[in-house]
Amino acid sequence: MKGILFILASVMFFSPFLTGMAIEKGALPEPDDFGIDETSASEIDSVDALVGLVANVVGWVYIIFFIIAVFFILLAAFNYLTAGDDAEQIKKARQMLIYAAIAIAIALLAVMANTIVKNFLNG
Repeated sequence: MKGILFILASVMFFSPFLTGMAIEKGALPEPDDFGIDETSASEIDSVDALVGLVANVVGWVYIIFFIIAVFFILLAAFNYLTAGDDAEQIKKARQMLIYAAIAIAIALLAVMANTIVKNFLNG
C-alpha cells in the first residue's frame, strides 16, 4: 500500500514539471496538437446542431450512470453475501441498492431530456 501511495505522490509531484516541458515558451498550442481537425470543427449555428450536441452529452451521461448503477448493484450483492448477521453491513448494502436505483432513474431521465429539449427548441 505504501508503494502505491509513493508512486501516486511521485506522479502528482512531477506531472506539472513534465507538462511544462512539453510546451515551448511563448508558443500557443494549435488545434492539431490536440488531434482536432479545424475543417471538421463546426460551431453550433442551428437548432439541429444544438440538439445533436445535447444528444451526445445525454448519451454519455446515460452510459456513465448505468455503469455506476451496475457497480453499486455488484458491490451491494457482495456486501449482502459477506454480511452474515451484521446489521450494519446489511444496511450499507440496502443503501447501495437505493443509490443504484437513483442512478438508473437519472439515466432514464437523461434519455428523456433529449426528447424534452428537442420538443422545446423545435416548438
